[in-house]
Amino acid sequence: MLRLYFTIFKNIILSFNIAKIPLLFKPRTMISVIQVELFNLKTLAQKRKILHKEAYDVLNDGEANNIKISIHCPNKWFRTDSSYLKDLISLFIICQKIEAKSIFEIGTLGGLTAYHFAINTSEDARIYTLDLPEKQNSFPELKTTYVDRMHIDCYKKIQKMMFSGKKEENKINRLFGDSNSFDFSLYYGKIDFFFIDGSHSYEYVKSDTENALKCVRSGGIIAWHDYGRAGTNGITKYLHEIAARYSIYSVPGSSIAFMIV
Repeated sequence: MLRLYFTIFKNIILSFNIAKIPLLFKPRTMISVIQVELFNLKTLAQKRKILHKEAYDVLNDGEANNIKISIHCPNKWFRTDSSYLKDLISLFIICQKIEAKSIFEIGTLGGLTAYHFAINTSEDARIYTLDLPEKQNSFPELKTTYVDRMHIDCYKKIQKMMFSGKKEENKINRLFGDSNSFDFSLYYGKIDFFFIDGSHSYEYVKSDTENALKCVRSGGIIAWHDYGRAGTNGITKYLHEIAARYSIYSVPGSSIAFMIV
């Protein structure tokens, strides 16, 4: 909590101006505004340490001409920050560019991305999505962030997955377990696209990435969500660390980072 409060205070100092004075009476709104501003500053000014590249410029062989987005969702997902929409579109561009047939996702939550992976891939594609067991007493094994704990609380309250009852549901395999101890051996070398969107702590991102590297075939893609966002510093720290060894790209105006294995 001390680290969280220090980060909030630092962000306020970095971006505060006269126009924000009225927001002093709405601290939650002010924090949200500051987070978005700092994120946009880094991506617009290209101050992020990972090379900025659009997915369609890096993956220039395949086509992505029919991206599908569903607005019918039992769990609200549209946000005032439009970068989340570009996150989704970038993921589905990758899916279609590489013609992904096998996708593994860490972090199901309400099933938003799993469902969209299903509607943006061919009928014979398979999506595997992993999250914690649906038990009230299940907790992560490794260190987590404040943002993670908020997501866990939200996950336990979700009554229905976005793909429940839809025809694409038969393409989606729900898996349960902690990603740190889950047995990934069945998927070694078989995954076209691996999406990491579970815990945002450095420890979990490192563990999830190491497992993803074992699962993704040569030429496949690993992508991470929330790169560069305030409150998800573990992702940013780890990606900056491994960028010396791998060619990792960050999508401009988006929090998606990805690499070709």
